[in-house]
Amino acid sequence: MFKELKHKFVIINMSLLSFVFVAIFTVIYILTAVSGERQINFTLRRIMDEPPKPFKGEPRMATSLVVDLDSSGSIIKSFSFVTMEENTIKELVSKAMESNKMSAKIKSGDFNYSFLKGEGPFGKKVVFVDRSPQQESLKNILIIFTIAGGASLILLYLISVHLANSTIKPIKEAFEKQQQFIQDASHELKTPLTIIKTNLSVISANEDMDVKSQGKWLGFIHSQTERMSNLINDMLSLAKIDSLEQPSYIEKFDFSKVLDGVLLSFEAFIFESDIELKTKVKEDIYLNGNKEDIQRLVTILMDNAVKNTPKDGSISVYLNYEKNSIQLVIRNIGSGIPAESIDKIFERFYRVDPSRARESGGYGLGLAIAKSIVEKHHGKIYVRSNVNVDTSFIVELPN
Repeated sequence: MFKELKHKFVIINMSLLSFVFVAIFTVIYILTAVSGERQINFTLRRIMDEPPKPFKGEPRMATSLVVDLDSSGSIIKSFSFVTMEENTIKELVSKAMESNKMSAKIKSGDFNYSFLKGEGPFGKKVVFVDRSPQQESLKNILIIFTIAGGASLILLYLISVHLANSTIKPIKEAFEKQQQFIQDASHELKTPLTIIKTNLSVISANEDMDVKSQGKWLGFIHSQTERMSNLINDMLSLAKIDSLEQPSYIEKFDFSKVLDGVLLSFEAFIFESDIELKTKVKEDIYLNGNKEDIQRLVTILMDNAVKNTPKDGSISVYLNYEKNSIQLVIRNIGSGIPAESIDKIFERFYRVDPSRARESGGYGLGLAIAKSIVEKHHGKIYVRSNVNVDTSFIVELPN
């Protein structure tokens, strides 16, 4: 599909460029030809009115021919700066006199001439001008246009192919990510749906039992329903954040207070898990952004830190100004992230340890949502980790 799209892009682009080139070259060629005809006519009239005087820059004057005729059409005398055979002169005069036009084009041998008939001192006068300079000029223009146009089109073709690849590449990547997202979402939904279906079959097979006695199966159904609900909510959040058409309410708020509020909500769980929380939060740090999104960003990073911190471990939270940005660092002691997973950690549905993530109810969407929030606020998020030591998530937002 994308290969065909690229070919269409190149074909349309090259067709338009070729049309423009041909149109421009045609206009230049016609204007040059018309200008040449005007110059020839001007030269003919000039020679008719006064004797030709060749000078530099006027090759037509040097190759002109003036013939005086008597009233019967016989040649009285002829004049030219170049040597011309008598038969050639007679042939040119004969063709000119046979023509009903006062001025036209004729050919003699390999040469083309323009002529102008008028009145002379002995009767009639015919002036001839060689058209070779103009024909040579037009020929050179065609050669130049062919070479320059061909080279330009080849260069533009290569540029078009490069632009097509550059244009389609992000579209292709987005499409592939979307396809992968749909496949992963379908896979994640398939597991809880299978469990729900299995438990419903068990309940249906024991119709005589009351609800209380079937509580175990209903509990499984309820937990899987919650998991699906969380997954769908996360996917909707991602779609909402990624949507360029979805407006965000931007306000100036106290980032320090928002962070303190999120930390307070985790305090009980951290205490029960025997985790030490260390904070270094500068007060009165204000940020322009969507308050709810930033609150969710901090919640995701804290939830990730708590889930990956062992008992008796510690979590450190840092917030301060760093140069021209606001920096948030959430560091936790733990197993860390392998080097091969660092670049994939923010991908949707990616989990460093899938089995552990499933036990904690995670789908691998949290950090993807966090990255989308940060990017929507024109910031950046990255991770530093030492295996079996610690992991730090760093967020930098414009001040």
